[in-house]
Amino acid sequence: MWIVCPIAGVGKRLQPFTYSKPKAFLKIAGKRLIDHILIKLKRTFPKGSNLLFIIGYKKRQISEYLIKNYSNYFNLQFREQKPIGYESETPYFSGLGDAILLAKEFVKNDDMFIFLSDRLPMEDYTSILLNYHQQECDGIINAKRVPTPQFYGALTLDKEGFINKIVEKPQEYFTDYAVSGGYLFGKSIVPRLFDILQEQNKKKISNGEEHQLTSAIQRLIDEGKKIKINEMKNNILDFGRFESLFEGNRSLLSEIKIKDPLYDELRESGNIKDSKIIPPVFIGKNVKIKNSIIGPNVSIGDDASLEKCILYESVIGDGANLKRIISSDSIIGDYSTLEDLIKNKITIGDSAYITTSNLKFF
Repeated sequence: MWIVCPIAGVGKRLQPFTYSKPKAFLKIAGKRLIDHILIKLKRTFPKGSNLLFIIGYKKRQISEYLIKNYSNYFNLQFREQKPIGYESETPYFSGLGDAILLAKEFVKNDDMFIFLSDRLPMEDYTSILLNYHQQECDGIINAKRVPTPQFYGALTLDKEGFINKIVEKPQEYFTDYAVSGGYLFGKSIVPRLFDILQEQNKKKISNGEEHQLTSAIQRLIDEGKKIKINEMKNNILDFGRFESLFEGNRSLLSEIKIKDPLYDELRESGNIKDSKIIPPVFIGKNVKIKNSIIGPNVSIGDDASLEKCILYESVIGDGANLKRIISSDSIIGDYSTLEDLIKNKITIGDSAYITTSNLKFF
């Protein structure tokens, strides 16, 4: 089996954070999103499994990191998806369907499992593999009932439990079943899937349009292919939108279950002084906190410094320097400096500098 991850996109909905990094490199609860996903993949797939990344935006940053950290477990391969144009120097791509088409030269006469880099299942990927091998079908897709199917691929089932309709980001509500970031196509239909994607690729599109994977899947269904769903029991965390990123942060922090004695150790080391920590909170390495109230549901990256702050429901990047900040529902990028702010829903990218004091840089 080939594992395929399309990770070429810009992550426009998460700008300004994605100006300097791919969205899968956002650090939540002490790990990059891609690390959270690959840890779950390692629990599901054996050492030496073939893993293909379709890269594009920030391609060197992605490939170097993955090779350094995961080449000892996976047989890593990379294929570049070229942008079809630029808007204000930011590339845009032709969609998930064309990204998957680039796997054609690698996946030959084999099953193909696809996962998305901005969706993290709280459970691992074992259930979709088991369901595929236990049931008579040509493919299987992770799905979950959600209140907002308009943000995802939405689908319906026939009386026998096979998918009979799948639509990408439907404008009108017709189901609460949403595609949840995992697809497994059996080797019996993979060649036909690539043929359909190749036909679709030849159609011209403009900026804002994409060649979707869901439309190719609908073609397979119309041709009589039997595709089922693997209904997920636990949450699927969506890190592709700000609105759902905080929910994902809360879920990951609840899973970590850091105990109070760890905070005591930080206090004894002198890194936490005259401060109150309200769990769940993740505190990275070499973090200094002074005269502050932190939590609940705050992720703090490595080497950050917080003084006279009140923060909850927030994500703070590596090396951030915060003084006299009162905020919630905020995301602060790496190596940013903020001072003297009372404001909720702050969203700034890496290396930002916002202060009313007379700090000088040398």
